[in-house]
Amino acid sequence: MKSSLSVFCALLLILAMPLCSFAQGHVREHVAYLTSDSLSGRSAGSLGELYAANYIYDRLNGSGVTLLSPRNGDDFYMALDDGDTLHSRNIIGVVEGYDKELKNEYVVVGAHIDHLGVNRLMVDGKEQRQIYRGADDNASGVAALLDLAEMVANDAFLFRRSVIFAFFGAEERGMAGSWYFLNRLFSDTSNIVMMVNLDMVGRSGGDNDLRIYTGLRNLELGAVIDEVTASFAGLSPKVYPTDYFASDHRTFYHKGIPIALITSGMHRDYHTVRDTPDKLDYEQIYMVSNYTYALVQAIANADGRISSGIHSDTDRHDNYYTQNDVDKPAQFLHGTEEQFLARWVYPYIKYPDSAIAAGEQGRVIAEFIIEEDGSVSNVTVTRGVTEEIDNEVVKVIAASPRWKPARLHGRNVRVKTSVAVEFKLSKTYKFGIKK
Repeated sequence: MKSSLSVFCALLLILAMPLCSFAQGHVREHVAYLTSDSLSGRSAGSLGELYAANYIYDRLNGSGVTLLSPRNGDDFYMALDDGDTLHSRNIIGVVEGYDKELKNEYVVVGAHIDHLGVNRLMVDGKEQRQIYRGADDNASGVAALLDLAEMVANDAFLFRRSVIFAFFGAEERGMAGSWYFLNRLFSDTSNIVMMVNLDMVGRSGGDNDLRIYTGLRNLELGAVIDEVTASFAGLSPKVYPTDYFASDHRTFYHKGIPIALITSGMHRDYHTVRDTPDKLDYEQIYMVSNYTYALVQAIANADGRISSGIHSDTDRHDNYYTQNDVDKPAQFLHGTEEQFLARWVYPYIKYPDSAIAAGEQGRVIAEFIIEEDGSVSNVTVTRGVTEEIDNEVVKVIAASPRWKPARLHGRNVRVKTSVAVEFKLSKTYKFGIKK
């Protein structure tokens, strides 16, 4: 029996290898075209960018994605500082969700088309042309997104919400394409539940580990990412509750939409002619598209919408900052929110007897303000389990000893933060909530 099972598993592996190789071949094909001489570096408003848009349109159309743009893209114009006008374009496609109500909500996955174009210089009296091919920035993200779009289109019956695939122009010119999409082209922005941005996902090794930036502390989104990562073999991206570099996700962030920037990070070839296809990890690009598929599916199929996380509120009556916005974040016993959980919440919280008897367990996400004097106020449960469990969390957090206040420009300020409190019926759970 053991021998038969081993043979069966070996056959599965052999069969899977050509499929994986075939998919990687598509990724290579996309990158090869986007970085070819004929596209001349895809600068915003150029013929190269137009050819790239045509290529993306044809690929999406062939994959069964519903196109919301014409073949030449949804074009837009932007006035430049020198008095000239830039003409660029977006290509937008959608796969409609199957849920009759939730299909009117959208997960947007984006990647920018454009790069820097060409550099012309004189060498020995002759003009030489250097092409900024932008293999990693951002042919890698476009290739991953094309691969993802094909997979989602094939599996449309597995997605409750609709998924929009946005290929933005003029990202290198102040993220003009994503601004145009949100402010002029797409009127239903309140129904965008999340934006995932694929930008520079093709490098690996050394400092180029895969990471995800959520822009701010968003425990609900972090929990979803953790669950996806735990069930996904091959990639384990690190998650950071900050931003990394300016790209199209930032336009969505400023609209209060939850974001995730997926990237393998900056490198010395960034914005140089050395950013070439031979330096990309094509297996990783293929894995990124599969990982993003799992993440998008989790967001698209969730019963409720993901929280947008904690934003600063300095223009309204509450007047608080986030821990990311200040010079020195508030601290609990010289530590972070994790220290607060370990040294205060878990030692003093009690698992309600009725919840234990009913087998109720889960994660409570609570937000609270740390005042200028370090006291805790305004404890609110944003995602709960049961009323009794939620009340226990509020009671313990509200009774917190004083924190060391946050500091901004040399003065104490109010900050809002959050924690996730786990209730698990397990003797081996590391914090051991009291019963």
